[in-house]
Amino acid sequence: MDHSMDYVNIGISSFLMAIMVIKLFGDFHMEKGTSKERHQFTNMLFSDTIMLAAVLIAKIVVCVVQDEKLLTLLLQIAYSMYFVGFYILLGFYSLYVTYYISRKSGKKLEIRGFIMPLIIIYSVFWVISLFKGVVVTYEGHTFEKGALYFIGQVGGYSIMLLSLVYMIVYRQYLRNDNIFSLLSIVFFPIIGVGIRSFVPDLEVLPYSFCLSLIYMDNTFQYEQERLILEQEDKISRDRIKILLSQIKPHFLYNVLNSIYVLCEKDPEQAQEAIGRFSDYLRGNLRSIEHAECVPLRKEMEHVTNYLGLEKMRFRDKLTIKYDIRDEYFSLPALSVQLLAENAVKHGIHKKENGGTIRIESFSDKEYYYVVVEDDGVGFDPNDMDQGEGLHIGIDNLRERLIAMCNGLLIIDSTKGVGTRAVIKIPRNEPIK
Repeated sequence: MDHSMDYVNIGISSFLMAIMVIKLFGDFHMEKGTSKERHQFTNMLFSDTIMLAAVLIAKIVVCVVQDEKLLTLLLQIAYSMYFVGFYILLGFYSLYVTYYISRKSGKKLEIRGFIMPLIIIYSVFWVISLFKGVVVTYEGHTFEKGALYFIGQVGGYSIMLLSLVYMIVYRQYLRNDNIFSLLSIVFFPIIGVGIRSFVPDLEVLPYSFCLSLIYMDNTFQYEQERLILEQEDKISRDRIKILLSQIKPHFLYNVLNSIYVLCEKDPEQAQEAIGRFSDYLRGNLRSIEHAECVPLRKEMEHVTNYLGLEKMRFRDKLTIKYDIRDEYFSLPALSVQLLAENAVKHGIHKKENGGTIRIESFSDKEYYYVVVEDDGVGFDPNDMDQGEGLHIGIDNLRERLIAMCNGLLIIDSTKGVGTRAVIKIPRNEPIK
């Protein structure tokens, strides 16, 4: 019997397994700094390694074992590994896509409860079939289609269906090259099927998955590195702009005027106001030196000074409430300060009877949260003509959150009701 193609498969699967093991070693080495998204990608690498190992075992067995019954049993075991690895890989791919789109869109998408039962059902279904011949039957040295082959094929499509739907629904958050990279796990196997029509005995599926995973890894790694470089450059150039945008001439004039009046009416309060004003200016000046994140505790000291000065101006028209339940995490300097300033200037200041600003912080298993909420005049989030300062400041904060801590800024506002701004920072992301 000619084993030339078996040797080709042994060579290819061995080579690609070595690549997968190297990548897995790198991922396991960096495990403490990985996100849930990367964790699913690592699982995909491991699943494809199982498929490649199954092909390697199967082809070695075909070349070495002479006893027909033993050969059939060993091949059934090897391909049981193959199909289990296949369905696990599809499941982890769906989870990876879901987490990736969740990060890009800011939405919390869930798919695990739908995917995990399907993985188990179809893995068991195919393993039983290998021994019972329901989906495929083993004839000689090849597998033939069984009576329920079509149902077996539906399994792979159904597992990937929801992730494909998410890609369509949230496509506005994805770049075209991102979509193509995510879909490479479909396109590459299709190309492999075309190749297999010319080379029938070539095990193209695990090889195609391997190439797809390498392509995905390179694409998203390049995207991350490019984003980091761009943001580092932008942060460096915008430090002065941040300072200038925070220390506004009209605010300085109003504070100094209020202190001037207090010097006659209430010298003790004037002295307190000067202390707050000094701390406020010092905090803004220090922000130029901070390219990294600062503890929320330090940020809140600055915010408290700022709102104290605004309280001095607006008096009973401004109510401030704090609910700081978790302050043991870091975020970009002046981030909460910007949201508090927007709440005063664009929310409370424009409301005739004034209003309330509430700042809270808390955390769950996945994120740290900072919420700045006001019951001011609100605005239409779809209206980009809210003022250049507001637009630039919010965009700048969004970019700094992504670059420095992979955080998100979510703003929900309703005219006549108020505005709620939420900063979300992943707990397991490294802080830059």
